[in-house]
Amino acid sequence: MKIAFINVSLRPDSKRKRFPVGLAYIMTSVQRACFEFDLIDMDIDHLSMTDFENIISTRHYDVYAFGCIVTGFRWVKELASIIKKVNPDAIIIAGNSVATSIPDILLNNTLVDIAVMGEGDITMVELLKAMDSKKDLRGVRGISYKNGDNVVNTGTGDTLDNLDSIGFPDWDIFDIEKYRNYGKVNANTFAEGEINSFPLNSARGCPFNCTFCYHVFKDDKYRKYSEDAVIEEIEKLHHNYNCNFISFWDELTFSNIKSITRMLERLNRLDFQISWEAPVRGNLLRKEHVSLIKEMKMAGAECIAFSLENADPEILKAMNKKMKVSQFIEQAKALWEGGVTPLTSVIFGYPQETPETIQSTLDVCEQCNIFPSVGFLLPLPGTQIYEWAKGNGHIINEIDYLERIGDRQDFHINLTNMSDEEFVGTVTTKLEALAKKQGLELESVFKTVTYQKPKVKKEVMR
Repeated sequence: MKIAFINVSLRPDSKRKRFPVGLAYIMTSVQRACFEFDLIDMDIDHLSMTDFENIISTRHYDVYAFGCIVTGFRWVKELASIIKKVNPDAIIIAGNSVATSIPDILLNNTLVDIAVMGEGDITMVELLKAMDSKKDLRGVRGISYKNGDNVVNTGTGDTLDNLDSIGFPDWDIFDIEKYRNYGKVNANTFAEGEINSFPLNSARGCPFNCTFCYHVFKDDKYRKYSEDAVIEEIEKLHHNYNCNFISFWDELTFSNIKSITRMLERLNRLDFQISWEAPVRGNLLRKEHVSLIKEMKMAGAECIAFSLENADPEILKAMNKKMKVSQFIEQAKALWEGGVTPLTSVIFGYPQETPETIQSTLDVCEQCNIFPSVGFLLPLPGTQIYEWAKGNGHIINEIDYLERIGDRQDFHINLTNMSDEEFVGTVTTKLEALAKKQGLELESVFKTVTYQKPKVKKEVMR
């Protein structure tokens, strides 16, 4: 059985080219199960759909597998069509949120044959074993597949309670040197010199349930690797790949203060210096933690990311954010005082949004000396706001909606009482005003990633 994994490129023009962490885990599990495969890395090799078709026209594969977020639905549809055009008998397997959140829609409206839902490390291996031995797929938990005109759902797959048991991805599967060229631009850092960054997934899931957020671990409990496993992986990345910057690739890396102190204890024992960034809750650190933040800085912390999302109390309640704006402000100021750069994101477009709430959110960002990563509300299948949008007539044709959505920085849908022109124009004008106040010259106030304290140093990238 000849297998090809595909790393789909959703943002061909992006200045960043990051390792696909989810796909890396799946391929590593498949490799450990002794299946051989090829990788067609459309992202790092800048392959167009035409390039992809030319490649698979000269190679025969029995199975094509890829993961994709649900906002890439239209790319999945096109990719599957190309595969079936070249090789009608091939089996196409899709994973990640495009499979987990809309398995029936995916299978009934594209040429994908099998959807791997949720955590796929075990499921993908069991699926390939069943296919290789021609066993009934009903025995593989965690998948959906077409059986004639019907979709068969085999139920929830196994959840890994002990993440240490699966280890970390084998990065040698990828062309390391090509990714190394993006080491600095991939990292949220303003350090001088060469930056060789790697992602490190230290946790899966999130204990919170914001109404706009969807990820494949949404229905699973929050789980973490042990500090021993994380430190061992950091040592491996440093010694094997000369990694000097870690991007903790989690929904939530530190859920409480003890988790920070335990990690700092281990980081301080390393015989080399490593820089890092990580996401936390917006209300985790307070002014009494400034000394701890200084310890984090000494242990390599450069940026801590946490989401304000919105400063309006009514919108925060609708988001189920469970955080006060005052807590966000306190954390941002504590991080600045401790020498660590705070990063945040905001979302505009809940039904309660007005020009006044937009301004109040940006006022908080200005008060915290942060220029945010900005996105328009993008209701995703599997979230409460998506169901609200359907129920209130904003999403009438789901297929049409899924085929046209994309990045959250691009405007796709309007749930507010403002006209499209007023809504987008207000956000744009007020963001430009904030950038001017902070002394930032930006290519775009939406396509932004890293910002440093004004008048210190700043960097902008798509």
